[in-house]
Amino acid sequence: YAGRRVLNLGFGWDRTQNVLWRLDHGEFDGLRPKLVVLHIGTNNLTGTNHARENTPAEIVEGITAICCRIRIRSPYTTILVHGVFPRGAKANDGFRPKIAAINQLLAPIGQTPGIQYMDLADKFLDADGTLPHALFDDGTHPTPEGYRRWAAAIKPVIDAACGK
Repeated sequence: YAGRRVLNLGFGWDRTQNVLWRLDHGEFDGLRPKLVVLHIGTNNLTGTNHARENTPAEIVEGITAICCRIRIRSPYTTILVHGVFPRGAKANDGFRPKIAAINQLLAPIGQTPGIQYMDLADKFLDADGTLPHALFDDGTHPTPEGYRRWAAAIKPVIDAACGK
């Protein structure tokens, strides 16, 4: 997206509650972007020493709360909400049913004015449900080729919200 003004507010190991805390403590204050691309939730599937694993319903509640906070601060911003990306190399990976549940619960958010929902699993998974190593070499994070596919998939939304 060379030539576009972009601000990345994502951080490694972010969880929905981290984003909510930052939104409530000024991170988004004064910003009025044409588009916010929201990709959050996968880290909530893993417990840590400081936070338990969240249920799909809790994760969707957190994502919905993030959208509400953004909408309050910038009512005319289009929000593109991503479904949680597939994890694990194989279709039977233990994360897959949880991700499917999250995305099913999250999809109706796209019916909210100003919010678009996009599940990109079909852009990343092979026909048998395999997540190719060439796209996600660790089973979670996109490779450069994975990012290229992601960027191509969302380009029409970006162009519509921000102009070409």
